[in-house]
Amino acid sequence: MQIIRSSSNLTDSHNSIIQQGASFLMVEDKLQIGVWTAGTPDYLEVPAIAIGACLLENDNAVAFLKKCISFLKNEYPNRAIIGPMNGNTWMKHRLILASNNRPAFLMEPIEPENLLGVFEAARFEIISRYSSSEINLLEDQPDFNRVEKLIDKQGITVRSIDMQNFEQDLKSIYKLSISAFSNNFLYTPLPEEAFMHSYISSQDRIDPELVLLAFKDDRLIGFLFCMPDIDPSTLIVKTLATCPEHRAAGLGTWLVAQAQLRAKEKGYTSAIHALQYESNASLRISQRFGAEKFRTYGLMRLK
Repeated sequence: MQIIRSSSNLTDSHNSIIQQGASFLMVEDKLQIGVWTAGTPDYLEVPAIAIGACLLENDNAVAFLKKCISFLKNEYPNRAIIGPMNGNTWMKHRLILASNNRPAFLMEPIEPENLLGVFEAARFEIISRYSSSEINLLEDQPDFNRVEKLIDKQGITVRSIDMQNFEQDLKSIYKLSISAFSNNFLYTPLPEEAFMHSYISSQDRIDPELVLLAFKDDRLIGFLFCMPDIDPSTLIVKTLATCPEHRAAGLGTWLVAQAQLRAKEKGYTSAIHALQYESNASLRISQRFGAEKFRTYGLMRLK
């Protein structure tokens, strides 16, 4: 087994993983895992080791993974080993637990079907579950007029993201995201620069009418970020957040309802509620729209 660290002789694919913050890679024949030892989330109050960027698709995959685990346990005793995760939950993570074989949507983290079996054989267990669901926008949707009246009564206004002041709006979204997600499972803070880059790089795909910002007294208290899928008839409901200090009843549901109504008027026929943590309030919002799960995912740790 070869340990690969930063050097001038890295292949493009290996260099890409190191640039994502991996401490090193473990490689043998055509098998590979990346290892992140810094900047990882805490698990049971101790910084975890994350393994990701997995290439584990031949008959020796289980034996190789066990060899890697033995090395990591010896080098980093008393630290939990979590995977597949490229460092933290802002990056690519999760493997597929079940699927109806619907084609992958834009930016969905699809891993090979065998990866679950490899991790299970190496004595990993699931510590968190996620799901993606789909809504048929051509079917009648629930009536949220009562919720709309509550929103109006609280003096909350909603507008689309301003593409003329895109970066300024993104900075407000970043600040709210850090606050809203800080109590999430395995949360780690993301530098503003990295957050801004991820969205600015997708700017050309954004329809501003489908990115909604909610304000109370000029303060951003909620947002919903949607974008078109690879399939132009499908909308991805990507990120929903509301201010933890200002829990406006029904705001998240109403933002989703408004975005889906706009999408339907634009000719979209379906909406994907993507990669939802199964203990999150956003999952309950999806259920109000009759969403049907098509994929479930898991994050695992070594027992």
